[in-house]
Amino acid sequence: MHYHTIIVGAGPAGLFAAQALGQHRKSVLVLERNKRAGRKLLVSGAGQCNFTHDGPIEHFLECYHNQAKFIKKALFSFTNKDTMRFFESLDVPYQVFPNQKVFPKSMKSEDVLGALLKACQKGNVQIEYGQTVGQISIYDGVYTIETEEGKRYFSDHVVIATGGKSYAPLGSDGKGYEIAQSLGHTIITPRPALTDVRLRENPYKPISGVSVQNAELTLWRQNKKLTQYVGDLLFTHKGISGPVIINTSRWMEVGDQLTINYLYPKTYEEVRKEFSESLAQRGKEEVITFLKPLKLPKTLLQVLCQQIGLDEHTSCAQVNKKMREDLVNILTRCPFTIHQLGGYHIAMVTAGGVHLKEVNPTTMESRKQKGLYFIGEVLDIDGITGGYNIQAAFSTAYLCAQHLIKC
Repeated sequence: MHYHTIIVGAGPAGLFAAQALGQHRKSVLVLERNKRAGRKLLVSGAGQCNFTHDGPIEHFLECYHNQAKFIKKALFSFTNKDTMRFFESLDVPYQVFPNQKVFPKSMKSEDVLGALLKACQKGNVQIEYGQTVGQISIYDGVYTIETEEGKRYFSDHVVIATGGKSYAPLGSDGKGYEIAQSLGHTIITPRPALTDVRLRENPYKPISGVSVQNAELTLWRQNKKLTQYVGDLLFTHKGISGPVIINTSRWMEVGDQLTINYLYPKTYEEVRKEFSESLAQRGKEEVITFLKPLKLPKTLLQVLCQQIGLDEHTSCAQVNKKMREDLVNILTRCPFTIHQLGGYHIAMVTAGGVHLKEVNPTTMESRKQKGLYFIGEVLDIDGITGGYNIQAAFSTAYLCAQHLIKC
């Protein structure tokens, strides 16, 4: 059978594009290598599916790093508010958390996936499961797709919506990059993003589960500052995590140094001056008591004191200049060296992908091959945590579908 459009991948981007085309009576086939759709979507947000964010759409542009210019048209064409209305129309009410993350009211990712499949069914979208695309060729404007299972399909348009490389056991193993390269596209080297940091020796292991709000992270490579970010920090049994780590992990490499300021927005200089003036005045008061007003977890303060060899029960009067400097340093410039980054098996998204200069941002069509489109995570687009990546999938899929509807 000859289709108007074949979509490779039944994740959020692929299913959203499919239902939009189906409702405009386009013949659509979705090819999915898994035995069911949306396996990665089902585990997003720990199975609760934070599918967008409730902040101003203008704020979204700050959340996609240097890819904002490319994705702007898509985001403004199908906004976060449009996403919320879309799911409400499919009987999936949502709730907005204080941090503006948006979840289905049921807190079940199955409801989000179910709504997408319901919309596809309504649009008579055909989904073939257990089909792994092996080769795509084009002759005289018609695409031929051959699967590793021995099937052959034909269409006027092909949409690649295969995702990245994160969570490979769920189907997103980088196959889309191979397809893109075979059709003449450049791939920006993929790497894990939205992942944690592992330490070679973890002196913070005893306080696994302890978190600090609004910590400032600075990333260094060969003594050169690369970036800074402020967010919550979480200590784990293997290292450090939390939004401040996860949202900067796309820039990190093994061997890089991190410094954490636990007292942000206070600076090293401000804390140094403050401690210089106040420590000596507190006389017999113990250091651990002196640090209490900082409102950091006591267990963290105890570990930090151990790190610099300072007995927490030492009186303030006994703290000499070197001890004071060490204390200020570890509170505002606490050092970490990256031994390992969490791999694709735990990274929430993939940084890198199909080169954006080779894709039209107003249609998602390839600039190299007419009738070929790329949407979602297969593109070199990755946002911070908070619903931005799934929103990018919906927005790019919408833009692509609107163009294909006119074809």
